[in-house]
Amino acid sequence: MNPAVQTLTERAIREHWDFLPTAGSRIGLHEYDGRLPDFSAGRIRRRVEELHQSLAQLSALPTEPEPNGADARMDRLNRSLLELFLRRELFNLEEMRTLETNPQRQVGYIGVGSYVQRDYAPLPDRLRSATSALRQVPDFLATLDSLTEPELGEPVRDMAVRAYRGMAAFYETGLSDAADQCAAIAPDVATEFNAARETASAAVNEFADRIQARGIRPEFAIGSQLYQRMLSVGEAVDTPLSDVLSIGQANLEQNLRRLDEAASLIAPGKSVREAVAMVSASHPTAESLIPETRDMLEDIRQALIDHDIIGLPSEERCQVTETPSYMRYAFAAMDSPGGLEQVATEAFYYVTPVEPDWTPRQQEEWLSNFNYHTLKIISIHEVYPGHYVHNLHNRYGHTQHGRELSLINRVATSYAFTEGWAHYTEEMMLETEYGHDNPALWLTQLLEALVRNCRYLCSLGMHTQNMTLDEATRFFQAHAYMEEHPASQEAIRGTFDPGYLNYTLGKLMLLKLRQDWRRQEGSDYTMRRFHDAALSWGAPPVPLLRAAMLDADDGAIL
Repeated sequence: MNPAVQTLTERAIREHWDFLPTAGSRIGLHEYDGRLPDFSAGRIRRRVEELHQSLAQLSALPTEPEPNGADARMDRLNRSLLELFLRRELFNLEEMRTLETNPQRQVGYIGVGSYVQRDYAPLPDRLRSATSALRQVPDFLATLDSLTEPELGEPVRDMAVRAYRGMAAFYETGLSDAADQCAAIAPDVATEFNAARETASAAVNEFADRIQARGIRPEFAIGSQLYQRMLSVGEAVDTPLSDVLSIGQANLEQNLRRLDEAASLIAPGKSVREAVAMVSASHPTAESLIPETRDMLEDIRQALIDHDIIGLPSEERCQVTETPSYMRYAFAAMDSPGGLEQVATEAFYYVTPVEPDWTPRQQEEWLSNFNYHTLKIISIHEVYPGHYVHNLHNRYGHTQHGRELSLINRVATSYAFTEGWAHYTEEMMLETEYGHDNPALWLTQLLEALVRNCRYLCSLGMHTQNMTLDEATRFFQAHAYMEEHPASQEAIRGTFDPGYLNYTLGKLMLLKLRQDWRRQEGSDYTMRRFHDAALSWGAPPVPLLRAAMLDADDGAIL
């Protein structure tokens, strides 16, 4: 990298971590542990000035003519990544104004789960850091309260209240095991930790009360102009929204046709819902869920090797374990180490079990969602070759890519690439021998794709097309075969996370890149070569990845 660009990059990223120390801590730099962001007006003003200054300095640096080798392409990518990284943070502070309009997006800053989950230091040391963070929660929330607008969109407000009450409950119950373990070896540390979490929990509940008392306004949409800017600054996507919308609609219709075809292979003459019920009936028992998931992962991993689908740069395995109690709103989730973590490199694949106090019917309904085929699709997305394999390439990929990822590649990750890659792998695996002649697996993959199609279209609809929340809920029910409650939850997510269109957007952009790269490579193309090449660049916005991977890019990203 150009030395001047490298120096500016390192300084800009350090300034980012100084402003958002939680980001530094979570990526694995534990000198940032125990610190919460300062969102006071003066600090925000200084941060905005820093960002403008860094952008001006980057713009003033000459762009040197370079050869078209891999190193030169990486240098150009890194410079573009730095510019977008700076512009994205500035956009959130100055234009999207999430600190003022969307308190739910700030709840993650006060999370301390990583201190008890990841064994990067002795437990007492980690709880000292957690205690430091918890003690800052009341002041942090007082500042956030002063920033938050007096009126909020109703679903945005309600989800914020729910999120903060959930965090308070986590402080009260989700941290108790760690406190008990610490009490046996460092009772003074445990006592201080318990006092801090009690005070923090009360502060969080009081903050939730104040958010609940906020006035509501009927509109929550960010509008077309901000939406277009969100795509441009966040994902380097400048495609007109009308074209983005029509592309998403076409993909939805294609997947609905495919679903009918898959259902007819499973249950000829019956409805899609009847075919889904047949597939859902075959599932693990409550006792076998974790061990069978562990065995399933090994089968999928071996398929990646047998069919030469993607390189696996490490023999490491993730640990399959029950989801922590405070995260059990999700069926399954991948918890991989931060990109710069040097000690606690273990990864956890959380699978949510049935609760012992559930009725037999509730347990059966939950396990039916973990039917064998759906569990395979979820595991492909989360583990092999989705998020976990992506993380392995970021950490160890230099062993096969021949180069280390630069700092900016590890820090400036794209929502659309990260989730688009995991979603892409679900569909891709159906193209291989692993998914060949398996209509039940195809059916469950399509059901997952339709949920993401609905996110895509409802995000655009609610934020740029005057779609109401009720209309979005019905859209999920009609097109993703969801019941009313989960459909409502999916629609509500779109009110505060308009970027959740990125699952499908990222997948479609990766499919287009694969098509164009295959044309370029000709007879040298293999699926594994494409996958290893794509992951060798980190997780950049896909349009920037196109410029890095294609000798001639026509700019058609979709």
